[in-house]
Amino acid sequence: MNRSSLAAALGALCYVGWGVFHIGVAHDIYQLGLKQAGIAQGRTFQLAAYMLTIALFAIAVALIGNWRNQRVSYWMNLCVIGWADAVWVVVVVAPGYVPLLRGLLPPLVYLFGAALTTLAYRPWLKSRRAAR
Repeated sequence: MNRSSLAAALGALCYVGWGVFHIGVAHDIYQLGLKQAGIAQGRTFQLAAYMLTIALFAIAVALIGNWRNQRVSYWMNLCVIGWADAVWVVVVVAPGYVPLLRGLLPPLVYLFGAALTTLAYRPWLKSRRAAR
C-alpha cells in the first residue's frame, strides 16, 4: 500500500468514526424527543433523522469512495461533514452549551480525516495535471 492509499484509508476511517459517533448522537436526540409532545417532539425527531442521515452519508461515502481516494467522494465528505461541524461549533459550542473540549472533539476527528484525505488526494491531482 503506497502513502496515498494509506492516507486515503486512514482518512476514511476518521470519517467512519465521525459517522459512528453521530449515529449515537442521533439516538440521543431521538431519546430527547420521546420526552416531548406535539410539534416539539416532531421537530426533535426530525433533527434526529437529519443527524442519522448525515452520519450514514459520511460512513457510506468514506467506505465507498474515500477509501479508494475518489475525487467526488473527497469533496462530498469534505463539504457535508465540514458544514455539519461548522454549524455545530457556531450554534452549540461557541455559545457554551457544551464544554469546549467535548464540543471540539468531533470537529477534530473531521479535521484529521480531511487532512489525511487531502494528503491522499494531492498526489492524484498532481498526476492528473501531469497527464494533461
